[in-house]
Amino acid sequence: MNPQPEEDLQQRLRKLEAEINSSSGKTPHSQRIEEPSQSGFPSTNPQLQQFLSWFNTLSATGKLVFVTVGVLLSFAVLQAVFRLVASAISLAFLAGLVYFGYKFIVSSSSQRK
Repeated sequence: MNPQPEEDLQQRLRKLEAEINSSSGKTPHSQRIEEPSQSGFPSTNPQLQQFLSWFNTLSATGKLVFVTVGVLLSFAVLQAVFRLVASAISLAFLAGLVYFGYKFIVSSSSQRK
């Protein structure tokens, strides 16, 4: 097995990538310089940077639709959480009533005997 053809293929692949990137005006990912965020510090979350770059490529209508759907989903999740908390509080209150009712009935019946 000769490693020469593989190296040759890698070199040709890099040349082709360079030609494609130079014709489209884009720099390859490995040659990009990480730009500092607005706060002056480099971004520590590449997924956030990728999301922001994707979001910035959307049209104005696409951004509006995305934000609207996000807000609606957020409200739905919040509503579900509030309902879950309200259910837990109701169950705790009902359990307290049942406990005190049982204690009242048992203690009154044991005092009669």
